[in-house]
Amino acid sequence: MCNDYLDFKGGFMTKHRTLKAVGFFVVLAVIGAFLALPDSHAGAGKPIRWKATVTGVNLIGLADFTGGVDNVNINNGVLTDPNTGSLYGYIELRVLNPSFRYFMDPSAFSGSPDDHPLYELPYTSTPWPSCIAYFLNSYDQPTEEYPYILLRFTTCGCGNTITDFMKMTDGQMIPVRMSIGFYSHVWGCPASSNTFLNLDINAHGWYKQGTGSDPDIYIQKVGNVWMVSVNTVFDNPAYQEPLPDSASANWPVTLRDSIIGQYATCDPVPGRKGKTTYITTYHYPWAKAPLNFKIVFTKL
Repeated sequence: MCNDYLDFKGGFMTKHRTLKAVGFFVVLAVIGAFLALPDSHAGAGKPIRWKATVTGVNLIGLADFTGGVDNVNINNGVLTDPNTGSLYGYIELRVLNPSFRYFMDPSAFSGSPDDHPLYELPYTSTPWPSCIAYFLNSYDQPTEEYPYILLRFTTCGCGNTITDFMKMTDGQMIPVRMSIGFYSHVWGCPASSNTFLNLDINAHGWYKQGTGSDPDIYIQKVGNVWMVSVNTVFDNPAYQEPLPDSASANWPVTLRDSIIGQYATCDPVPGRKGKTTYITTYHYPWAKAPLNFKIVFTKL
């Protein structure tokens, strides 16, 4: 098992409900500096250049994406999970400019009940979980509130012996883990303002129809192309554990395949010299809906 979701955390989020002009350009500068980094290297050789083409029922890429162009970065490589020491391969598409359109049916959603007012997403007052569809369908993504989107596919937790996508044989197909992150802010206490949910769409590919079938989330290599296919309803039986409230901001994405939200509550407690301190509790509502799309990664 590998906890690659930790890569989503860091300086790409803001505490404020809406990214105002000044704050937004600060975020642009930070993200732009990151996106300007060269794509993955094969050893000490020439950097690998990538193109990614997105199509599908639920997710449409409004253009072909080329790594290093127009605030797009496409990376691949092998990382070490700091918790287990195991190796895992990854390939990812990172986008800053509005370039995706999601088409999600609100009636198709199921999930945890709407029992807290902080279940909130931009452009909608619809209760959880159908608010996810209205948020994703309203505008091209990323939005001003969620200025950075990461689509990542890894060998994590899918029973793979392969830990490097570049070493796949021609025609080979393996199940992969999908993570799609929408991050608006860092939760903190005391809360400076009402804030939107962060979202992580997370699922581990598996052979749903048994041996000999295609996995519901897989990557297949053909020549210089690595095609990712996603056709899931988040029902991998190995990842259906409850999502507990936690004092930790680490996402429990290795427990449940679903669309996971994140918010925090702050409980004041008396501190020394009359100062109030806070106990921060992170909450993780979840939802599910059919998800179907493809990304073709082409090595240039």
